[in-house]
Amino acid sequence: MNYIGRICCVFGAVFLVFSICIPVSAAGGVSIGVGPGAGSGYEGESVGPENASMDRDMLQDPDGDMLEDRDRVTVRDQDRVRESECNTDEACNATRLRAMISERNQVYQADAGGISPLGNGTERAVYAFRAAAPLTGGSASDLIRLSEEINGSVRTTVKNEEKIRSQNAFMVFLFGGDQTSADAIMQHVVQNRVRTEEINRLIDGCECDEETASLLREQVQVMEQEQARFEEVAATEKDKKGIFGFFG
Repeated sequence: MNYIGRICCVFGAVFLVFSICIPVSAAGGVSIGVGPGAGSGYEGESVGPENASMDRDMLQDPDGDMLEDRDRVTVRDQDRVRESECNTDEACNATRLRAMISERNQVYQADAGGISPLGNGTERAVYAFRAAAPLTGGSASDLIRLSEEINGSVRTTVKNEEKIRSQNAFMVFLFGGDQTSADAIMQHVVQNRVRTEEINRLIDGCECDEETASLLREQVQVMEQEQARFEEVAATEKDKKGIFGFFG
């Protein structure tokens, strides 16, 4: 009986040991905060191949923007490079071009006491086309040339208009308007209409963004409005026949 009791005690002891050790061993096999395939991490944060790839691809630029690729050049970076290459009298982007046009308009208005002189709009348009040269690519030289040709024509037209305005009213009553000056104005209007059409064609095909193109089209509209006014002056003058004109 003592022999059987000893065997029972041994089996009991073994059962007790297994009862205690197996749960502890199972608990020890649980990894807290480390996922499959993970490397070393902190406070449950896994660092696997996917996160490592993200760290390599994502780059923090000096202004706090995340770039997906180290070699990618953003639009803002292109503007910065362009600004470093531009002269002070040139616009490196559409925003700067708009500001330059606005500043120049204020200068013209201040110099003229708030009254726009004859031909003033075309002079401002020439300034805008010159300032936009870095933005218009291969069309820049032609745009500047055509706008300057219109400006030169406008100066001559203004002189003819001043002749018309300076006429003696009594002489106009007798002999009618200054037909020679009116004809000269009309000739310039026709020539400048061809030039503005060419400018619009160049803007449509220029290597520039839509905002820049829109700003330049606004300048063309200013020139066209001046030409329309000149045409009206010439037509009005040609209608002045005078007394002798009616009998002639």
